[in-house]
Amino acid sequence: MLLAIALGLALLYAVLKPLSDGLFDTSAWIAKMLAPPDTAKRESAKQILKFGQAALMEGWLSNVPFVTSIVFWSSIILSFFYHWWAAILMFFVATTLGVLAKLFWGRSVSYYLWFIYSKMVQRATDYTRDKDLERASAAESYCKHLREIMAIYHDTRLRPPTPKQLREIPYGELYYWRDHGTDAEVHISK
Repeated sequence: MLLAIALGLALLYAVLKPLSDGLFDTSAWIAKMLAPPDTAKRESAKQILKFGQAALMEGWLSNVPFVTSIVFWSSIILSFFYHWWAAILMFFVATTLGVLAKLFWGRSVSYYLWFIYSKMVQRATDYTRDKDLERASAAESYCKHLREIMAIYHDTRLRPPTPKQLREIPYGELYYWRDHGTDAEVHISK
């Protein structure tokens, strides 16, 4: 029974993995694009990116990667209670299912941008309703930038850059991934 539950959790992990990684990678990419071009020279560059990413992922969006990792580790722990070797097996099964799900069911960057944008619009509305003008102004500014990014990357079919690809993208450059994204995907696959 424990092994069946662990396998069910591994399947749930595989279902959540493309959305989780897509949201996380897209938010990191947006944070890097919206950072000032001279951010790389600063000592606090990583902090700036983390704060920007946290601002974009606030709310239920940040729960998706968290729940996905909880489901992954829960499947391994439950299978360990069945038998020690089952935990090792479940690690490989869940990881393989997650990689295959991300490969076949991963979406374009436009799909994840829509989630982030719609959540930011809701936050701007909530801040305006609560008369929190400073946060409402910041959320509306993010909405403006997100609309611009959505217009640039509409129908490009590019997937979000992986953390390795993100390191090559310069700070503050909105068009870089559109112009070099296909080259980076071909380069990675070779």
